[in-house]
Amino acid sequence: MSNLGWLFYKDYFKGIDYADFENSNNKDIIQSKVKNLISQTVTSGDDEKLGNIHFKATTTYPGLILGSGNAHELPSIEGQAILGFSFDYTSGLPVIAGSSVKGVLGSAFKHPEYIIELLKIMGVGGFSPEQIAKLETEIFDNGDIFFDAVVTTNGKILADDFLTPHGDNPLKNPKPLRFIKVAPNVSFRFDFELGDGLMSTETKAILFANILSDLGIGAKTNVGYGKFSSDLVSRAKLAIESQKEEELKQDKEREEKEKADSEAEALASLDSNVEKIKIKIKDLTKKDTKDIYDIVVTYELDDSEKKELISHLMTHIGEKPAPKKKAPIKWAIRLYEILGHL
Repeated sequence: MSNLGWLFYKDYFKGIDYADFENSNNKDIIQSKVKNLISQTVTSGDDEKLGNIHFKATTTYPGLILGSGNAHELPSIEGQAILGFSFDYTSGLPVIAGSSVKGVLGSAFKHPEYIIELLKIMGVGGFSPEQIAKLETEIFDNGDIFFDAVVTTNGKILADDFLTPHGDNPLKNPKPLRFIKVAPNVSFRFDFELGDGLMSTETKAILFANILSDLGIGAKTNVGYGKFSSDLVSRAKLAIESQKEEELKQDKEREEKEKADSEAEALASLDSNVEKIKIKIKDLTKKDTKDIYDIVVTYELDDSEKKELISHLMTHIGEKPAPKKKAPIKWAIRLYEILGHL
């Protein structure tokens, strides 16, 4: 995979006759370079996520224009890409600067009525314009972080497009001006480090997704560029819910490991098989008699140990039950029988 940033800002200018921009070879060179650039396929990889909240957004037609203010145009060469572009220096992939993300979101907060309306759509009410002003300070001045949004799509991600300015004479045929854009159906991952405050971390992120979906980002959003798929907000909600579920899962796994380590440490300090069994079954109940049975049969118990364990089981799961078809009762009967309690 070639570095797209290098192709656009370095290789693009190689071979140009700077002494004579009208040289027809320049046109062939430039058009070949642009064609090569947009034909490149990329592998975005799996970059490490930054921050504590993440969601993806997918570009829609006509695409996304990034870094158009960067200098790139050469004089009098037909077919050149006239606008600059924003590439990550290391990966060479298109990147939406964190400052741009922050700028778009910040501009929305200059219209508190708009934010209040979005929150109502989200089912979040009770915010006044004064509270929105405080929320704005909390988000943009007091520590929330907006990271660069990175490409997560593999394959072709760039395309060319054309501007057709008419100038002062609307009857004159316009001369199409070529530029590079991120193609439609390219996904970016937006990363944030957000904190709870007047609004929860999750609600902030979904609000951000609403704003980005509504306003778009980059150049020429007024004519449709820079917009994302209509399911951005729902996808953001799912991503955040999935992230919270994963965090809960990791917390549960950590708790279970700590519990297992603690139990193993306690078992290692005991000589009595009965005491070891007591530790292993302490959180099991009458309905878990199959699990208790499976634990007990792993130990070789002498008669005194069996007698001691029977006494404990009578207080732990109750007396030996009368025969019934229910599985817990059947396993309780078997448990007492292997211990010699008839």
